[in-house]
Amino acid sequence: MSIFTYIIRFFIMENNEQIPTSVGILQKGAKMDRRKIRTEKSKAALKAAFVELFRIKEPETISVVELCRKAGLNRSTFYAHYPYMDELTREVLWECIENVFRGMGPQWNLPLEDGGVEKDAIAAYLHRFTGDPTLMRFCTCANNGKYRNLIIRAHVDLTLGHSIDPVRYCAAYYHNAGILSFILEWFNNGFSVPERTIVELIHEFSKIMYRPSLGTGSFG
Repeated sequence: MSIFTYIIRFFIMENNEQIPTSVGILQKGAKMDRRKIRTEKSKAALKAAFVELFRIKEPETISVVELCRKAGLNRSTFYAHYPYMDELTREVLWECIENVFRGMGPQWNLPLEDGGVEKDAIAAYLHRFTGDPTLMRFCTCANNGKYRNLIIRAHVDLTLGHSIDPVRYCAAYYHNAGILSFILEWFNNGFSVPERTIVELIHEFSKIMYRPSLGTGSFG
């Protein structure tokens, strides 16, 4: 065998050995992508089914069997993504808050010179908050106290980015708790007070919470 023939055969063998490896990597990547897409579709279906049932039922009364029947999935699919119903409920609530709060975090996090959140930002937030039927359902369902606390915590985390500073966290918690209380009281009283009055109240409350003398003027 000539050296030229040997080199050609060696080259072919080397490339033939590499081809299956490359194909295997591509196939593995494709499987992972399909699995991710399937997971996202399943979770989206479960969340959509939950929201639909939540319109007429309390979250604690929605069973996994009922939810899966509504979503067109089996129970094993549910438990592949969530250990229990509460986990799904929390995820739906968090996404509601995230959508309402999107792009507004800085307005709740700036140490403004005159203190407080700007009125335009408060008004925009009110429209988003009260315009989300699922979020308002969480605030008015029978066990709403449980979900109000989760809503406040979601606000704080979105504002501070999971700050580990206990002083800043406490200040932000009470700031958001106060704002949420104004909104819920307004809603529960049938929006009897004009919106501009609620905006003014929230703004004034926010100014107090941001006042440097209270130690909360630098939670930016």
